[in-house]
Amino acid sequence: MTRKSFDAQVLTAREGEMLDALVWRHYGRLDVLPLVLEANRQLARLPVAQMLRLPAGTPVFLPALNDQPVLPLVRIWS
Repeated sequence: MTRKSFDAQVLTAREGEMLDALVWRHYGRLDVLPLVLEANRQLARLPVAQMLRLPAGTPVFLPALNDQPVLPLVRIWS
């Protein structure tokens, strides 16, 4: 797997987009979702329905990453 770095960026949510879908759209992985939530504490103030499906135009700060995704080790043979 090649190493890919991401600069910090602000993305605008599409109508009804879920936060994990936005994170996947930007990073192509979901293991960074806790970092994105920590960087966007304002999302916790949204009503639950809006937190699950973001209103159009909601800005989401996506922090810079310079690491590789953490993938689980899968052993086919012992």
